[in-house]
Amino acid sequence: MASLWLKLISISLIYLNVIAKSTPHQESEFECVSIDKQSALQHPLMKNHRIQTRPSRELLSILSTSNGNILREIDLKGSEECPKGQVPIHKQKTNLTNNLIHPQQIHRAGRILKQSRRDKKKKKNNRRKKNKNKLMIPSALLSQKNKIPHHQPKLFTETHLHYAIVRTFENTTKKWRGAQALFNINKPRVVQNQFSKAWIWLNYIQGSIMSSIQFGWAVHTNLYSDDRPRLTTFWMSDQHPKGCYNALCPGGYVQIHKSIYPGLVYDKVNALGGKQNTVHLSVAEDPVTKNWVLTIGSIMIGYWPRQSHMVDGASEVYFGGFAGNTASSQPTTSPPMGTGEFPTKDLSRSCFMKQLKYVLSDYSVVDINANEVEEYVDSRKCYGVMFLKYVDYDSRETLTFGGPGGQC
Repeated sequence: MASLWLKLISISLIYLNVIAKSTPHQESEFECVSIDKQSALQHPLMKNHRIQTRPSRELLSILSTSNGNILREIDLKGSEECPKGQVPIHKQKTNLTNNLIHPQQIHRAGRILKQSRRDKKKKKNNRRKKNKNKLMIPSALLSQKNKIPHHQPKLFTETHLHYAIVRTFENTTKKWRGAQALFNINKPRVVQNQFSKAWIWLNYIQGSIMSSIQFGWAVHTNLYSDDRPRLTTFWMSDQHPKGCYNALCPGGYVQIHKSIYPGLVYDKVNALGGKQNTVHLSVAEDPVTKNWVLTIGSIMIGYWPRQSHMVDGASEVYFGGFAGNTASSQPTTSPPMGTGEFPTKDLSRSCFMKQLKYVLSDYSVVDINANEVEEYVDSRKCYGVMFLKYVDYDSRETLTFGGPGGQC
């Protein structure tokens, strides 16, 4: 186990090429928190939770087989490390949320999935509790007695959402234990109250029960203090149906790495036709601990605990672009996605995700099956997606996506 771990670490450190360098501006954006005092662990379900500090041998085996040919394309450079026993937590200025993120809001075959009668009743009741909920959500981010205090973020609502994705078919009975891809890093030109992402969704839906783990890079002017692309995660569960970004909420994402964390900036972004800076991101359920582990290459960054996240696996997997606004005023201009241009087969001029893979129920890692997925774009006037399927041995299953946005 030790030799395998050291081998993977050394390979990753040799070849890694793109998470952000440390800068004085960036250093002020996180605080070092005792690993057992971070927000995720301040939840009743986490009372007897054992913190996982490294992947199991079985997960390492999965990572080594799936990442074998891509490590030489990635560069991992973190910020200044936190002291031993502490982890970096990004100090976001705001936090989501509403429940417009979850996949039941996506159009299906030209129609919007309707809420069940039960959901409509809940929505009506939620209106009555609106003021109460506004107080409850921020308070969940505050410290309890003898806990490390965290900054209370403002809440915002994500609206006018647009998707350019490849997704697994809705009626499948399969379950997935993870997903991964090689992303190139772009900086779409968003303005205030806009966001744009390159994103992977792992969703579980059964009746009115929903949970989701989402990850990728995002430019988000309400979540962050600028318009730079950053490593970003999002999750929701039946205990926290409104969702939460990164590491701010109890019962959610647990930070492990000392210097790489959600919220970290990607300094090296692509120029059209130029060198493509890439990063390999993966989330997979650890076969031993059953936690959902976030990795860059073979480096563990953190995880979502099994106690509150998709114990039966994911029922849907999406790959692609996601953009929208955080202001509800009309009319609304939708932001660019990807490079800001419509996708092409020229990977040097498109936002892409290569080596699209998912983890099956037996924990084997395979290329996504072209016969099990479909393209989906909700506004072809503004965005596009091209599933190129198998490109070559290095790129494997690949998609490109993007668009200029506008009046969508």
